[in-house]
Formats: sequence, structure tokens, C-alpha cells
Amino acid sequence: MIDHLKQIHKALGGLDASVIHIAGSKGKGTTATLLAKIIQLHGKKVGLFTSPPILGVEEMITIDGVRIKTLDLQHLFERIRDINPELSPFEEQTLAALLYFQENNCQFVVLECGWGGLNDATNIVETKLMTLLTHVELEHTEVLGATLEEITKNKLGICRPEVPLITVPTQAEEVLDTIRAEGYEAMIAGAYDLGNHHPESAGLAVMAADLMGMSIDSVSQEELVNLVIPGRFEVLPFGVHTLILEGAHTYDSIEYFLERVNEFVWKHGFTEPYFGIHILKDKRSDLWELFPRARTVWVPIHDDRAGTKPDELNEKTVAEIFEQLRGATGPQLVVFCGSFKLVAEVKKAMAKTTP
Repeated sequence: MIDHLKQIHKALGGLDASVIHIAGSKGKGTTATLLAKIIQLHGKKVGLFTSPPILGVEEMITIDGVRIKTLDLQHLFERIRDINPELSPFEEQTLAALLYFQENNCQFVVLECGWGGLNDATNIVETKLMTLLTHVELEHTEVLGATLEEITKNKLGICRPEVPLITVPTQAEEVLDTIRAEGYEAMIAGAYDLGNHHPESAGLAVMAADLMGMSIDSVSQEELVNLVIPGRFEVLPFGVHTLILEGAHTYDSIEYFLERVNEFVWKHGFTEPYFGIHILKDKRSDLWELFPRARTVWVPIHDDRAGTKPDELNEKTVAEIFEQLRGATGPQLVVFCGSFKLVAEVKKAMAKTTP
């Protein structure tokens, strides 16, 4: 199917921009968004394609931080469906993004993979300036492979000979061995402090930008620290209370996120936080065990991929949690984590609720 997508992409005009392609299990969206912002701060026109969206497909496609207009996106979909009306939503979205970036003369495009790499729709782009591999762990094993080696091979499918590859220092030795076995020599990016952004993701973005001759100064550093990435340690007020929204849905990413929550609690003087979680049915079934059982509830969502509540947890809707906050005697911290679909449920509920 990817060969057919390449033909459609070519028929639509291809892509002349310099492409930075990102694969991995976690941190792709943060890395991509930070890197695109750095490129923008250097006065270059940059297209960014990320997934999944939280509230609307338009979030996936931006130029210089501005989302595509709904009507423009619909027109692009129509042109693509005239060629092939039977593509998957993600295939259509990818083709639409690349067409939009090409017709708006983007100089750079930062492209985030969906699940894998080799057969991912985003891999229809052949010519790349650079490839980045974020932390790899066991995920989507029914599609990507049952071992770290198989999953890594799949994600390395975005790489091209002689194109620089950058990865992170926390990769398992099995991942690094596979990179070498596949004939690639990866540069290792160090961690970089950009506030609430994951330092590993920030480090990847900063090193990639450095290699492009786009280092960051104190002004751009401040802009990056203040950059809000929806669903990635997103801190929001709810009356006198504070919410943290996080889409982390792998074992390592949740473990790291909980460490950051503890730091946030200590820094801002909160009592122990209250957790509302949801794990989709195609994720590891034991992820809920990472959360403190006495202070965690399962939040139901309405989605085909919704997970099943563990017997050990109580269930509360977002509305019930908000009602509980209204009756609290002092400022509380509530953390919603486990899926971007849960983040979407919270944001929709916030739009309809008065704290």
C-alpha cells in the first residue's frame, strides 16, 4: 500500500521542503513541536505534522504554529479522494499535510510517524534531511513485532543511507545493537532543560537544530519553555484548583511523568495529587498499577478503543471529579493521564463547566 501512497503523493506534486522525520515509542510529538518552533524562531517557514489530534484533525497540520483551516483541509481531502476514495483516515491526513506544505512553499517540514516507521504513511517521503529516533519500548506488538529488536527495525524504516540519525541516551542496549546491525551510526543527544518539556525530547530537538545551524539563544529558550503542547504535561487552572493533562500511554513514559508530577507537587506545595486515568484496550493492561491505588480512579471514555476498568479501581466520570473539586476545602491537584482520548474528554468537559 505504501507504494500506492507514494504514487499519489507524486501525482499531487511531491514535496520540495527539507524533511526531518521522527519515529519512536514516546516523545515524538514533543520533539517535533519543539524542533518546528526552533526552526520558526530562525525565520524559516516550517510545516509540522503530528498525531494524534486531541479535539480536531486540524491540530495535526500547522505552518509556523498556525493550524490548517477546516475548509482548506476538506478541499485537500476532496482532491485526494478524487484519486483514491478508499484510503484510511491517517493516509488521507498524511497526504493532505504534505500537499498543504508543498503548496504553501514550506522550507522545512517536521514529520512525526504514526505507529511504526517502515510502512507508516509518513514514510512515503524518500528524501530527508535528518531522521530522529525517540525512546523505543514494547508497544503495538501485534503490528510492530514482539521484541525490541523487531520494533526497532520497523521504526528504523524511516532512515535513509547517508542521512544523519539522532537518538537518545536511554535506549536499551538491544535497540542500540539493532541500529548498528541495520547499518546506521546514530548520534546521541543529551538531555536539555526546557521547563516542563521532557528533557530527552528537548535534547533531541536542540541537537537536530544545532546540526542545522539553528542554535537557541536566551530569548528563544524562554519561548520554548513557555510553549504549551496540548496533552503533554499541560497545566491548566480549574478555579482555585490545578489540572495536569498528560497523554502518556507507555510504561516508561508514565513512570517518567509520575516523577515529574512529584517534582511539581513539591515545587508548588500541593498535598498528594488525585489521579484520573484511562488506558486504551490496545495498550499494556498493567499500566494502571503504576498509579497510587488509594488516590486513583478510572475515568470512562466513549470510544471504540476504550479500555476495561480494573476491578481494583473505582470509577468516576470527569463531571463527577469536577463536582468533587467544587466541594473541596482548599486548592487541589488533579492529574489526568493514560491517553490523549482522555485528555480530549477532559477538555470537552472543561468547555461546558464552570469551576
